[in-house]
Amino acid sequence: MNNSRLITYPSIVEDGSNQKVVVIDATGQELGQLERFLQTSRANFDVYLYTGESYDLEWLNYVSTDAELILINKCSQVKITPSGIRYQKDLIDYFEQIEQASIDRTM
Repeated sequence: MNNSRLITYPSIVEDGSNQKVVVIDATGQELGQLERFLQTSRANFDVYLYTGESYDLEWLNYVSTDAELILINKCSQVKITPSGIRYQKDLIDYFEQIEQASIDRTM
């Protein structure tokens, strides 16, 4: 059973059993693709969604601290260094890589 969750500002999930990923300034289309991916994924994700309009860098810093991956839309004004990866049109590719790594670890 898939236990992936999309988590939006200002929520925080304390259960750390899922793969934790932060996505910043994803487009509506990307969010739709992400939702479909999470419904069929064999790995479980906690995906924190942040928009630059939230203006709460303390929350963003907190959820980013132990994230496996931080993905930032290339057009975003938000900057997180050094662990943030800027993406353009390939958001789901990163999730598929994490999913495959998770499956490989359990084999």
